[in-house]
Amino acid sequence: MPFDATREAVLMTVKGSDGPPSLAEAAEQLGLPVDELDPAFGVVMVSPRRGLYSVRVAASALGDGFDPEKGPYSDPKIAPMR
Repeated sequence: MPFDATREAVLMTVKGSDGPPSLAEAAEQLGLPVDELDPAFGVVMVSPRRGLYSVRVAASALGDGFDPEKGPYSDPKIAPMR
């Protein structure tokens, strides 16, 4: 089932050793099915020095026990000020 962008989502961090991981690799790092990651958001660089990247994940896919360094982090809607 494809990612449903209408569901609540959070951001999680993943690592890449030689560039960004694929969505499948990011999902594997998080222990989630790849369908729970937003392909439209993709894998976004957060810290080139540390090889950290961010992915957008369906909040409902997360259980308890995630490493606080990996997230979840809020994913507020960003829009121009009027």
